[in-house]
Amino acid sequence: MNKIFQLGIIFFLVGGFFYSIQNVQASPFFSNGYFTENGIEWCEENRPLYEILDEKFFEHHKHSLESRVCVSLYQDYYWTYEGSDRIEKLIERSKHYSQLEISESYDESETGIIDTTPAENKDQTLLQGLTEDGEMTVQIISSSPRINESMEINLTFLDKDNRIRTNVNYGVTISQQDQIILENGNLFSEKGLSTMNTRPLNSDKPVSIAIAINGIGIPEDSESWTGPKGEVVIFTVIPEFGDMTIVLLSITIALVIVFSFKSRIMNPQKKSILQISK
Repeated sequence: MNKIFQLGIIFFLVGGFFYSIQNVQASPFFSNGYFTENGIEWCEENRPLYEILDEKFFEHHKHSLESRVCVSLYQDYYWTYEGSDRIEKLIERSKHYSQLEISESYDESETGIIDTTPAENKDQTLLQGLTEDGEMTVQIISSSPRINESMEINLTFLDKDNRIRTNVNYGVTISQQDQIILENGNLFSEKGLSTMNTRPLNSDKPVSIAIAINGIGIPEDSESWTGPKGEVVIFTVIPEFGDMTIVLLSITIALVIVFSFKSRIMNPQKKSILQISK
C-alpha cells in the first residue's frame, strides 16, 4: 500500500513538473524558459511586497517559479546595476535561475521532497577581491565544490566606481588540493563578463581560484594595454556544510560539554575556590 502511495506521489509531481514547464513557456513573463522584459518589470513591481512578506512571499504567489526567480534576481549583482543594458543583463541571468528551478523541480519529482525556496540560494558563493592599486574589483559567483560535479564560475570585472570594466585581458588558474583543474593564461573579456566550467571534481575540498589581470585593451595591441597589469586576485571557494560535518560538529560540542561536566565533578575544590573568589 505504501509503494502504491509513493508511486502516486511521484506521478503527481512528475505531472505537475511538466505542467509547470508548459505554463512557464506560455506565460507572458517567460519566453523559451526565461524572463521577458515584462517578467523583469513584474519582479520590480513585487519587490516591495517581498520586503514586507519575506518567506511568505512565495506562499502569496502560490510558490510559483516566477516568484523564486525574482527573489534570486533581487540578490544578484545586476539588480542594482545602473548600466543602460540592465534589463538585458537581468533577462540573461534569469535564464540561469530558471534552469536551476526547472532542474530542481525534476529532482523533486523523483525524490518526492519538495523545497519551495529559490534553488539559487542553496549553491552559490559570491566573493570579491580588489587589485592592489584599487582600480579594479574582481567578482565571482561560483557554485560549491561537489565531488563528481563541475563548478560553474561567473566572473565580473568592475572599476572603482562599481561599473563593469570592458576589454579585460586576464588569466585563470583553478586548483584543488594542489592539483590544477583549469588553467588558461590568455583570456579576454570584451564585455567584462565571463562564465567558465571546470571538469568534474575529484573531491569536495575547497577550491582556489586565481585571476591574473594582464591589462586593459584589445588583445591585438598589447603594447597599449593600460593597468592594472600583472596583479593576481585569489579566491577560495569553501564547500557547504554537509550532513557529516554537522554530525561531527554536534559530537564535538557534546564531548566538550561532557568533559567540562566531568572536570567539575573531579575538581570540587576548584569550583569552591571560584565561588569564594566571586
